[in-house]
Amino acid sequence: MRTVGVNLMSDYIIAFCQNMGVRISPLKIQKLLYYIQAWHIAKFNKAQLFNELPEAWVNGPVYRSVYNSYKSSFFKNEAISTELDESELYHEIKELQNKLNLHGNQVLLIDAVLQAYAKLSDERLVLMTHSEKPWNKAREGLSPIERSGRKLNIDDMYDYFNKITNA
Repeated sequence: MRTVGVNLMSDYIIAFCQNMGVRISPLKIQKLLYYIQAWHIAKFNKAQLFNELPEAWVNGPVYRSVYNSYKSSFFKNEAISTELDESELYHEIKELQNKLNLHGNQVLLIDAVLQAYAKLSDERLVLMTHSEKPWNKAREGLSPIERSGRKLNIDDMYDYFNKITNA
């Protein structure tokens, strides 16, 4: 399995969401990246899609490199837009898919995750991550508002999301 850069994937998420007519913010990008990575780990036998694991921050899983790209607007919850028209957006998505250079099954999984999760609100996605074992386990022993750089564990993501799949 090929891994891709998490920042390139965030560009794909932005274009995909805009094409769906869905508002995308830096917070939502983080949660969508997490769900893409978690489902990839579950589907492809613990194979990571990104070479970076999310950290267990107060508002859920966060990829630090993507946070650094959007930190000026992260807590303002500003919408991100590519400002492309429909035709340009289609070509942008195809170009990003080519740059990602993933196997067909990986692209199908990513698009399915985005179709399922992108339409949910930022707040709903945060609440979902807070109710799931991988984030909770990484936050064990921390207060609800305590900062943390702890990484979520691949085995925890694999076990949790495989359990959902097989339920």
